[in-house]
Amino acid sequence: MRRLRGYGSLVIIVLVAASALLYTLVAGNKPLLGLDLQGGVSVVLKPVQQVDNDTIDQAITIIRQRIDAIGVAEPEITRQGSNILIQIPGVKDKERALQLVGQTAELQFRPVLANVPIDPQSATTTTSGDPAATTTTAAGATTTTIDSTKTVGGLSLDVCTAGLTAEEINATGQAVLPQCKDGLLVGSYAVGPVSLTGSALETARANLGNTGQWVVAPTFKSGSDGIGGFNAVAGQCFSKGSTCPTGQLAIVLDGRVLSAPSINSQSFKADQIEISGSFTERTAKDLATALKYGALPVEFEQQQAQVVSATLGRDALHAGLVAGLVGLIAVAIYMMAFYRVLGLFAILKLGIEAALLWSIISWLGANNGLALTLAGITGIIVSIGVSLDSNVVYYEHLKEDINHSRSIRSSTDKSFVSAFSTIVKADVASLIGAALLWWLTVGPVRGFAFYLGLSTALDLLTSWAYMRPAVKLATRAKALLC
Repeated sequence: MRRLRGYGSLVIIVLVAASALLYTLVAGNKPLLGLDLQGGVSVVLKPVQQVDNDTIDQAITIIRQRIDAIGVAEPEITRQGSNILIQIPGVKDKERALQLVGQTAELQFRPVLANVPIDPQSATTTTSGDPAATTTTAAGATTTTIDSTKTVGGLSLDVCTAGLTAEEINATGQAVLPQCKDGLLVGSYAVGPVSLTGSALETARANLGNTGQWVVAPTFKSGSDGIGGFNAVAGQCFSKGSTCPTGQLAIVLDGRVLSAPSINSQSFKADQIEISGSFTERTAKDLATALKYGALPVEFEQQQAQVVSATLGRDALHAGLVAGLVGLIAVAIYMMAFYRVLGLFAILKLGIEAALLWSIISWLGANNGLALTLAGITGIIVSIGVSLDSNVVYYEHLKEDINHSRSIRSSTDKSFVSAFSTIVKADVASLIGAALLWWLTVGPVRGFAFYLGLSTALDLLTSWAYMRPAVKLATRAKALLC
């Protein structure tokens, strides 16, 4: 036991590193790769009008909540002037993600005046060049079209992809609005003026109803601007008065009818309402997410959208790993050539740091959504030099003491005290630089700063817990060659 005195930190750090690595492997944790390493979606949103900084910050918060709700880990959402840059790594349904982050989610409750049948066979075509040409469809409704596109129920067949203008939505009057499914026109409704907006809602959630079908359960705010306003509209539809002859209330999102349920009660409680219809799990959750996190405070347009392929990401990852391996081999040869057995101990120190680092970033990726990017890999590669510098400082102090006729054993502890003081100063300087980079920058540079800072902190730990007792153990075995 006396022989092991002074080596407790060495035993502990080795056991902790080995246990952490074993846990990571058994748990199946692995680093979560960022956009540049696994592919994904990158989009730039530009506000259609001039906005202030607070509005942009609010929009960023809402967009981040929407992305988190669809299960995408560690999205990069940053400002570029008044624009918003969104990078979503590893998303499977790219079109769904792009649609969800940019939609304004303007929810409207509008009474249904009539159901307009959709029959592609009865589509009519305007032949007049007059931009206000009027035609009559087979359904008997008079419609006004802008050009020679085919219309069904007064709507262009491509309305689900092209969308409607504010004039066509006509929030203060009557309008014919489409119902879409997977980008196709499946129905249309003649609706009256907007009776209530999404501002009356407090939250919303998607769940399975009593019939086993997916429903959206909104919770309204209290008061006349919440559940009171909804009940006023519901009462009109329940009685099927002139303002709501069908008894249906259309739920409209961005000019499209999501559902037009029949109102089956004169009034409702604020937290006991269900929106039912032909919802799937995905469409129900998408609607609940948009309603829960509210409308964006300003309308955006996609200025640029880019899909980063997984192949490109794998190539970048491969290049980063090759660069790291080549650098590691080069420094290993250098350390072994100059310090022989001590060089081997320096490489073993890197191995302990690597085990701890891999375990930490794998756990953070699995539990906190921390993504490893190419810039982060660069920070880790740079930290190899930081770690080996600590060994060099200690070894040179040790050689200097030996050259002054001190014994190897007596020099081990004395050299470490002065060397560790220098190591702390150097590593703290690196940590300050990494912290400033994290605080002052955005995007990939923050990934570089985080991983450089994490690796530097691990170097401080292993320098104190591993390096001195490891060298001391080697001197007892008379294996130290300087």
